[in-house]
Amino acid sequence: MLNENEIKDYFLLVNSHAKKELGQNFLIDENVATTICENLELKSDDLLLEIGPGLGALTSFLINTTKKYTAVEYDEKFVKFLNMSYQNSNIKIIKNNILKFKDYDFNKIVGNLPYYISTDILEYILTNFKKIELAVFMTQKEFYDRITTKNKRDIGPINYLIDYCFNITKILVVPYTSFFPMPTVASVVFKITKKYKKNIDFAVFLYKIACILYKNRRKNIANNLKSILNNNEVEFVLSESKLDKNLRGEDINLENLEKISNAILKVKNRNL
Repeated sequence: MLNENEIKDYFLLVNSHAKKELGQNFLIDENVATTICENLELKSDDLLLEIGPGLGALTSFLINTTKKYTAVEYDEKFVKFLNMSYQNSNIKIIKNNILKFKDYDFNKIVGNLPYYISTDILEYILTNFKKIELAVFMTQKEFYDRITTKNKRDIGPINYLIDYCFNITKILVVPYTSFFPMPTVASVVFKITKKYKKNIDFAVFLYKIACILYKNRRKNIANNLKSILNNNEVEFVLSESKLDKNLRGEDINLENLEKISNAILKVKNRNL
C-alpha cells in the first residue's frame, strides 16, 4: 500500500493529479484495508473480482490468496502502474469500464465505489454476477444509508433487490484521514451476502418489475403495468395479487412486489 508521500510522488512522476470528480481518493490506512480483506472470507478456490483497484491499496493484501483474481480498472495510468507492480503475482489486470465487463464468473467481489456511479455499479453487479456469494464495498455513507433505508419516500428498486436476495451489513465507518486526498464526506465499508436458497433469477425479475413500478412512482400500479401488459393481463395480475389497482408504485412493499412478479410470470406462462 502506498502512503501519502508515495502517492504524491507517483502523480508528480506521471505529471497528473487525483481526479476528485471521479472519486479518486486513495486509501492509505492499512487497518481499513486489512478489515476489508478479512471480511471477504477468502478461500483458495474463490474467484475474486476487484473493481477499481486504483494504486493497489487492497491489491497487495489480496494477491496469491485465491484461485482467480481479476482487477478491472478504467484509468490507463493505474493499469500500467499495477502491471509493473504485480507482474509476478496471480492477478489479472484488465482495462475496462466495469459496466461493460462481461466476465460474470466470480463468487467474491470487492471495490471502492465512486459515489457518482455507485448505484449503477451495484445494480450491475447484483443483476449480472449470478454466482455472487459475498461482496465487500466501500462507498460514501450517504449511498449506504439510501440502499438500507426503511423510509418509503427514499426507497427505490435496488432496495427491493437487496432485501429479497441479500443480507447487507455495515462493517465500519471510515475516517476522512484514511484517504489521500481527504474526501469531504464520510465513507462506509459494508458487506453483502447472498441469502440461502434465494433464486437470483427471480430476484432480477423482481428488480425489473420494481423499476417499471417506480418509473412513475406516483402513478397507480395498474397504469404502470400497462407498459408491459394488456388490460386483461393487468386485471389478472391485480386479482391474483389481491392488490388494489389504485395502489401507487411508491406504496408497495416487498411482499406486494413478490406477488405482482409471480402473477406476471403466470400470465406470461414463464418459469424462472
